[in-house]
Amino acid sequence: MGLRRLVIFFLSLSSLTACTQDPQWTLFYYADSKEIPDSVTLSKSISGYYATSEQCIAKGRGLIRLSDSGVGSFQCGHLCVATDDGELTCDSMLDSLQP
Repeated sequence: MGLRRLVIFFLSLSSLTACTQDPQWTLFYYADSKEIPDSVTLSKSISGYYATSEQCIAKGRGLIRLSDSGVGSFQCGHLCVATDDGELTCDSMLDSLQP
């Protein structure tokens, strides 16, 4: 009976940690813009946080499809953090213009 409780404990623990993982991708959406703006304050363009790049890209594409104009662009930033001056910096960026 002790082994069974131990297995249930570890299964419960693993399901809790899966729910509390930090999102690694940040979606930046630019409505009604076919191009990624050259100068933009990233923190004002945040449209969500996602666990995977695929989820982020799918949401960005969905926002473009749902927009009134059908036009927009987006970027997905990996591991974005705030800098001392209040800006955001990301380890890497994927954008809607990449194939």
